[in-house]
Amino acid sequence: MLPLEHKILVLLGQRQKLSLARREISERLNLHGGERKLLTKVLKQMVRGGQLEERKGRYRRTRQKTVEGVLSLADKGFGFLHLDDEQQEDLFIPERHIDTAMDGDRVLVSSHVSRRDKRSYGKIVKVLQRVHQRLIGHYKQRGKGGEVWPLDQKLGRAVQVGKYPEIPSGNVVEVEIDRYASTVSPARGHIVEQLGAADNPQVDIETVIRSYDLPHVFSPATVVQTETIETTIPDAETVRRMDLRNLSLITIDGATAKDFDDAVALRKEADGSFRLWVCIADVAHYVETGSAIDQDALDRGTSVYFPGYCLPMLPEILSNGICSLKPQEDRLVMTVEMHIDPHGVPLESRFYQAIIRSQARLTYVQVDEYLTTPEQADLKKPLLDQLEEMAELAKILTRMRLARGSLDMDLPEVEILLDDQGHPVDLMKIERTQSHRLIEEFMLAANEATARFLRDKDWSFLYRIHEDPDLLKLQELQQLAAECGIGLVLGKNPQKALQKLLADAVGRPEERLINQQLLRSLRRASYSPINSGHFGLAAESYCHFTSPIRRYPDLIVHRVLKLALSDRPKATSVSDGKLENLGRECSAKEQRAVKAERSLIDLRSCQVIASRIGDEFSGTISSVTEFGFFVELDELYIDGLVHISALQDDYFHFDPTTITLIGERRHQSYRIGMRVRIRVKKVEMWRRRIDFVLVNGSLQQK
Repeated sequence: MLPLEHKILVLLGQRQKLSLARREISERLNLHGGERKLLTKVLKQMVRGGQLEERKGRYRRTRQKTVEGVLSLADKGFGFLHLDDEQQEDLFIPERHIDTAMDGDRVLVSSHVSRRDKRSYGKIVKVLQRVHQRLIGHYKQRGKGGEVWPLDQKLGRAVQVGKYPEIPSGNVVEVEIDRYASTVSPARGHIVEQLGAADNPQVDIETVIRSYDLPHVFSPATVVQTETIETTIPDAETVRRMDLRNLSLITIDGATAKDFDDAVALRKEADGSFRLWVCIADVAHYVETGSAIDQDALDRGTSVYFPGYCLPMLPEILSNGICSLKPQEDRLVMTVEMHIDPHGVPLESRFYQAIIRSQARLTYVQVDEYLTTPEQADLKKPLLDQLEEMAELAKILTRMRLARGSLDMDLPEVEILLDDQGHPVDLMKIERTQSHRLIEEFMLAANEATARFLRDKDWSFLYRIHEDPDLLKLQELQQLAAECGIGLVLGKNPQKALQKLLADAVGRPEERLINQQLLRSLRRASYSPINSGHFGLAAESYCHFTSPIRRYPDLIVHRVLKLALSDRPKATSVSDGKLENLGRECSAKEQRAVKAERSLIDLRSCQVIASRIGDEFSGTISSVTEFGFFVELDELYIDGLVHISALQDDYFHFDPTTITLIGERRHQSYRIGMRVRIRVKKVEMWRRRIDFVLVNGSLQQK
């Protein structure tokens, strides 16, 4: 806000209904020179912006109620204000009252009531926080100048720029906004970087990176520091650590993985109990608190994984080098050694710094093959026997976890298959197999053991928390389950009720839908120094310890664990206040990474399906709205919209109580869980939307 605007608002706010003429305002504020000349212009701007009212030459502060929130623009130009209080409904903002604001901006809005239909609407008074100082778009040469059309059409019309003869028309560029658009003038800016041709798959990645403001270049100080990292392990370091190089440790990861941050080994004891070692790369040994590498890692918060590309949290010399637990190479690790009884109950946990040498790098596919057909395995017998015992323990741990109420949602992921140039060519489901569950259970056990150890020692650290779900969300899930013909009784133990829901959905067409809706009903997990438990895992205390290569909170836990194992006093740990801020920061950066990853996956999925326009698929209605319904395809796990305008055989109304579209004449209804057959009609890349149309006679009534 300009200093003169602030002075005027303070002056007119001294007394209720105070109104002053321009001359009186000037005298009371003791304005001279330039400010006095500027006063008339500022007063007109404040009236136009809704901050002041003017009547017969006198000014006073507006009496309308003002609220803050985030602006969400619709395709047609109007918008909605998402209020900070989530219990309040969004406020409609007509296009003529958007002014210079853009989608995602934080704005101050005055609330009004329409004289015609008595409905509430808003006028944007002021943009409080700009989200878009830069945007990505296509450069178009226009006469003596040029313009950049945003890839995201919700960001408005073209930004006027100068002429750039060296940039081919149609290429993707990043533009910095110098003046924001208004109702009477376009935005103006200048191009800061040319990203490349629109059909280059790497440009898609660069676009997402910039759209989500992901740090993607390591600082010069970090580059210099990486050159000093010792890639061999000194003898003194080996001597002071537990030597586990003769232990049969293995890594199990995806076929394309390059950063191996965990290795596991297991020994079954004579009494039927198990001794499990989980060794995690000792990143904290190489990344000192407050160093340039540490600051860059904190800025990123997490590694971001795109199809065929990784934006790492740490420089490659660490993430793919000395901190990656490669086979037959000495590596420094933090180890938790767990003694577990035959029923999966932890008896004892020991923590120490160690040196290891992984015996084998296995993939999930290999492990599944070894466990399915051990007689055909090309693996040494001790390792094969160990794998079979690992599978046995994993099943025991799963049973124990489910018995206490842990939710085990089965949501297969989709892998984007790329050609040699990085273009998406197909989609493939990735099912959770025995090998995935094996590693998941061992990592969960290690994380819980670490949280218990540090909690019992009364150390401050970042818990991974997952708060209880909102009752209203569970009731919405209950209604959806009923529409699918599945009962959900919410009693005193919601975890057991949700477990039963998942079990009842197994094998049904709506199984994936129920899993997805349950996930959406739960709160987001986050990081906090305050232990409020983990609802989804039914764990009293939980933390992230197992991936310090790619998650900053894990690195914090490692540092605290090292202090806990030393003789140093607790005063050297991170303060609770700083930890609370770190928790919020890491949680926000995790969500930023998730949204960025999802955005590119959605784009790649659209690019794949765009080559199949006209093809027919079977699917299940996954959600119903007043403007149509979404269908998830059986083969591809892609959602597409059947718009209400495409249902031309009747006029449909939306019934919010049953979440159903109902035809006015023929009474045909469309509800969640219905099986349909569709044809791909259209793909809109910019909004990541796929449009379907129904194939005649495709309905399969329940």
